[in-house]
Amino acid sequence: MMQSMAATAGAVLYKRATDSGDVDNPKQVSGWVFLVVLANVLVFLPVVVYMSYTLGQLFPALAIVENTDPPAYEPVALNDEADNANAAPRSDAGKPISSSLRALSRLLYSVAGWRASFRGLGACVAYLFAISVVTGIFTAIPFVPAEVGTLLAALALVQLSTAWVHIAISPPNPAYFWRRLPPFRKAFEATWIPTVVACVAGTAAGYVPQLAALVVGLPLVDPSKPGEIPEYDRHASWKVLVVLLVTLVAWALVIVPAEVLLIRVQASLLPPDEDTIIPFDRTYGGTLEPAVVGKGYVSVRDALGTFPRSSWVRIYILHAKIFAAVLLAYGVMLAVIVPQALLFKL
Repeated sequence: MMQSMAATAGAVLYKRATDSGDVDNPKQVSGWVFLVVLANVLVFLPVVVYMSYTLGQLFPALAIVENTDPPAYEPVALNDEADNANAAPRSDAGKPISSSLRALSRLLYSVAGWRASFRGLGACVAYLFAISVVTGIFTAIPFVPAEVGTLLAALALVQLSTAWVHIAISPPNPAYFWRRLPPFRKAFEATWIPTVVACVAGTAAGYVPQLAALVVGLPLVDPSKPGEIPEYDRHASWKVLVVLLVTLVAWALVIVPAEVLLIRVQASLLPPDEDTIIPFDRTYGGTLEPAVVGKGYVSVRDALGTFPRSSWVRIYILHAKIFAAVLLAYGVMLAVIVPQALLFKL
């Protein structure tokens, strides 16, 4: 929501730039506004990418893969230029690295400097572009709903999504991401069930706010009439709170477990000759058989069964910290952009 508010404020600045009230010299104000908008983009775009990708995607993936009972060894920094004090990043008091946002940041910096915070970004962008294109192809088929098209696209692109997980958890590799794609048949056999679960969970959770609003009688904005604001009664505040709480519970009980399942199964497909930047139990508690004698990937049951309660608690706490950090970051952005929009609106 805060991201959309920041975007709205930026739109006000842009509108002011294109619609100046000075008839005699309309370009005098608009030129300054364009400079302000450009400065906002240059300053805040990296922050938005860091919030949405590094904190929203990369950190949770590392946390899900991390073994809470790692072997007794000291992780060695892969970045030769990193300071010796940061050469073995770990959380205080022997806690897992992913129990702290700062420890995760230090880990990534020790791997490849500041650029490591955006590792796998190219593969992620490629996946988002590919899934939008493939979804469009499937939904162009008559009688194929958008939800089904998205599911089919996700199944068709299991190689790319799996490769992103491998890039996220492994040391820097000079090979391009398309050269790190696992075989389609093996990736499909291993991940088709978790992929279906993740897609169904995402679709179901997307309908939760609407259903909750319908149950409590909270009017919603009509998509066909975006300019119309619904009429709210004096009980609207607690109704909004109920909808937010129900949505949060659905996310915690549906989205997060599906995410954990999918990433843990994808991580089990990591080639045996590739190392990881975070402690990782490749045997999944002894349940994973090597490809030479078994399937070479963990089953759905074992992927969840070997994820202890302490790891679930750690994942939810990490998500809470990420939410607080994102909230703070977008709050600062709004504190900067909104006064600009109000100033140029005068």
